[in-house]
Amino acid sequence: MEAMTLQEIACAVNGKLMNANSAAVIDTISTNSKEAGSSTLFIALKGERFDGHDFLPEFYRLWGAAAISQQESDWPVVLVEDTRVALGALAGYYRTKFNIPLIGITGSAGKTTTRRMVESVLSTAGPVCGTQGNLNNDIGMPKTLLTLDSSHHFAVIEMGMNHAGEIRYMTKLARPDIAVITNIGTAHIGNLGSRQAILRAKMEIFEGLPPYGLALLNGDDKRLWALRGKLPFRTMYYGIHNPACDIIALDVNCGALESTFNVGGADYHVAVAGEHHVYNALVAIAIGLEYHLPVEDLQRGVGNFRAGDMRQNVIETGGLRLIEDCYNASAESMLASLSVLGKSDFDGRKIAVLGNMGELGDFAESVHRQVGDHAVKCGVDVLFTVGDHARWIAENAQEGGVEAHSFDNKEKALQVLLGLVQAGDTVLVKASRGAKFEEISQGIQARLGAV
Repeated sequence: MEAMTLQEIACAVNGKLMNANSAAVIDTISTNSKEAGSSTLFIALKGERFDGHDFLPEFYRLWGAAAISQQESDWPVVLVEDTRVALGALAGYYRTKFNIPLIGITGSAGKTTTRRMVESVLSTAGPVCGTQGNLNNDIGMPKTLLTLDSSHHFAVIEMGMNHAGEIRYMTKLARPDIAVITNIGTAHIGNLGSRQAILRAKMEIFEGLPPYGLALLNGDDKRLWALRGKLPFRTMYYGIHNPACDIIALDVNCGALESTFNVGGADYHVAVAGEHHVYNALVAIAIGLEYHLPVEDLQRGVGNFRAGDMRQNVIETGGLRLIEDCYNASAESMLASLSVLGKSDFDGRKIAVLGNMGELGDFAESVHRQVGDHAVKCGVDVLFTVGDHARWIAENAQEGGVEAHSFDNKEKALQVLLGLVQAGDTVLVKASRGAKFEEISQGIQARLGAV
């Protein structure tokens, strides 16, 4: 973050300075009192289970700078009605200081890997400011904007949501030059009620797009393709199977550990398996072409991409292969991971360990059963499921001839799994981050002497 005075900050958030030096310089914004510093502005957020105002004494004892607060105080504060709104207002104001291309990315699945692929390509042209971790909500995204500085050539911002209206708020702060929608799936369908409602919520990203902006959409998604010719922006489609797309991947070859394809006569290599990563690369290539990056840089950026920890992390240990994919568990990511498992080139069995998918509401049973059918299609030999809803995956897989085992907790599943796995097997471990399925992966590695 580049320095601002308290007076400038107070004006940006429509706040009132109390007991503060208006000329005091702030160069860091924090919502964690323990990670602050002498020139840090602490924002006392208030949530359902916490109140940042409780930590104000600790913050001033350690650092003694200033805070944005909803409570009057004897300490230096910028007094506001709502600190969460103030965080957004400050981020939106700060964004106006930087005249650099900003890419906003949303979608039901693949947001983070797409964002990281775009960062990998754009970083060949200069420093990129990007979303850290999964900070893609109405708190995390403003915090990302506040990390912009004059060294950045681009910004790539991820926008997630659980309910309608959330992306509308974020896109108006970020004001993207390019708005990407990766796909329209079933994630959060329990909150929104239908895929059409999910589409409407994702389309909120266009509300921050200027008239000259670019909408970049997945042309293989029928709901996004139906928007063709209906948006008041320049629109570009990318895809694999739809020959009418503007950017098309040809000669796609998705192996067990990598994927290759061709765009516009140039060959690309992705060091991770799966067609979904080809889609991610197409977004990055389209954006790179939009900003006139040389094809050689596009190839290098795509080739340098790595999925990251617990995102399709391939571990070969004890004669078997682990595919550790424990970061999220939407239906779309489940299907993609099973497809990767299905292409395993190891001699042994294909084993999948799958957890519950959340926020599906009345669609929970049908979506879980769809995953079970896909496990059959992908040639899974043995299936382990953990959780009440995941049992539906096992039921459909078993009906299709897969050896299936269902468990109430991952500890029981691991115990049985350890007695079953053997050299030559490929084991997919897939669940949402909260399920902590990396403990299953770690348990297998520990038993095999890898850790």
